[in-house]
Order: sequence, then C-alpha cells, then structure tokens
Amino acid sequence: MRGQRDYLDVSELCTGKDGRLYVEVDGKNYFLAEINEFNVKMTVNTTKYQGAGSMVNGTVPTGVEYELTATEALIRDDLTMNPIVEAISQGYFPVFNFQGVVMKPNGRSSQKVAFNNAIPSGDFDIMKVQPGEVITRQLTFALNSIPKYIAQMAATNNYGYSK
Repeated sequence: MRGQRDYLDVSELCTGKDGRLYVEVDGKNYFLAEINEFNVKMTVNTTKYQGAGSMVNGTVPTGVEYELTATEALIRDDLTMNPIVEAISQGYFPVFNFQGVVMKPNGRSSQKVAFNNAIPSGDFDIMKVQPGEVITRQLTFALNSIPKYIAQMAATNNYGYSK
C-alpha cells in the first residue's frame, strides 16, 4: 500500500541554521549564539563472547557513552569557559545542563533534547588565535545522563508509516 506521497517533501528537511544550543545557568536557558556547530555523539560499548562449542562470536552491549562537542566563536566567557576555569581553581569541576533545539523551517515541529550532567572532558581550546581568522575554541563535554527528549520532531506527511 502506498503512502500519502511517493516522494520526499524537502520543505521538511532541517539544516544547520535550524539548530540551537542552550546552556542552563541558575535555572534559566541561555541561547549560545556564538556556537556555530555542535554535535552530540552516542558510543555503544560492547564486548565479544563466544560460547563453548559455538562458531559465532556474539556481541554483548556493556554500556553507552555520550559526548557533546561544540565550536564556539570568542564573544563571551561568562557561560562556559569562566565557570570551568573558576571551578577548577577552587578544586572541582562544574556540571552543565545543555539543551539542543532543532526547529523545522516551516515552524510546525521541533525537536528538543536535554543533555544534562555534562562535565568538561578532553581538550578545550582556551585561546586559539590565527591571523585573518575568527577566534574560536573547541569545547568537549561528557554527558553523565541519558539524553532526554523534551519534544520529538514529527513529519507532516507520514510517508506510508502508521503505528
């Protein structure tokens, strides 16, 4: 049985301009307009197991890791870098809560995902200067919570899928 449409409605496609990243400070979300690209990656950890008498090496999931990376243009320090450096100078690491939002170009649907309990991880560019280039820095956070969907994006057309 064919769906309502036999082609993809490209007006529903989202591009990078449709995404935003927010950081929570004192219970309020602030739009990080200075971040022009971010990525949240899930890595599933596994181990191999081969039972006695079996030719098959099975894969057993053992855990999952989440990582948020972002590239930030140097406009301000008050929401990310200063809290990190200040906390480290006091002997601890700060914990951040982020929210990623993607809004469809037609405004009819959005995806909102909470990325909570994020701690600084890996390399951070505190200052990276190159003549003729916008000053940017790389940020990396390990997420110590499973991302939570606050709003799920929906297609206007079901393309033949129904529950």
